[in-house]
Amino acid sequence: MPERARLIGETLLRVDRVGSTNDLLRSLAQHGAHEGTVALAREQTGGRGRMGRTWASPPGGLWLSILLRPDDPADPRVGLAAAVGVAEALRRVSGAEVGLKWPNDLVLHGRKVGGLLVESVPPWAVVGIGVNVNVDRALFPAEIRAVAISLAEAVGAEVDIEEVLRAVLAEVDEAHAAYRAGRIDDVLARWRRFSVTLGQPVRVQSGERIIEGIALDIDADGALLVGDADHPPTRVVGGDVTVLRGGGRP
Repeated sequence: MPERARLIGETLLRVDRVGSTNDLLRSLAQHGAHEGTVALAREQTGGRGRMGRTWASPPGGLWLSILLRPDDPADPRVGLAAAVGVAEALRRVSGAEVGLKWPNDLVLHGRKVGGLLVESVPPWAVVGIGVNVNVDRALFPAEIRAVAISLAEAVGAEVDIEEVLRAVLAEVDEAHAAYRAGRIDDVLARWRRFSVTLGQPVRVQSGERIIEGIALDIDADGALLVGDADHPPTRVVGGDVTVLRGGGRP
């Protein structure tokens, strides 16, 4: 069987400083960029996270976006597959046991080392990825220093950011290919293996609604199932998750 052609990263645009790589890539898509195009910045001045939050992106981190064209750009499993790929890449390069917190956080030693933001702009999905590779925590806003960590801090040495980039592109490419080929069960099983959410008591804020219980599983569509011994599971498709106690896995 011939080797599968690489999709992600064959076209890689590097910029020194930009407002947002997601915004840059959306503009490139409107001007004919191909699927798999990647925009990479040394620094973002207007990076954003979920729910309109600011995403601090100083030099020393990996700040990139990937242009994809799945059948359903709004499918949350696009983001779950990408998160699996990033976690596998970071583990391979650094040896650190990076975990996944539903829906899109990359965590290490109970702190946030990175995250993903997937924006659906049909027919495209723009997958933004941010990783604190060698970022000095002092460069972060005061309000997030206590919850952030870098790979370098975790392993006690500077990490080769170009090696991280190569690994992230390769592993996300492989995980997205599995998603596109319909191997959803495999992608979700890998996500579960890295999860720090499942099996833990959680509080989920979804709009005005607060849901508390045990994070039991994710379903076939990537939604989080939260329940307890006295109540059937509640299906959560979006929101902020707080793990109420314990460090979780891995």
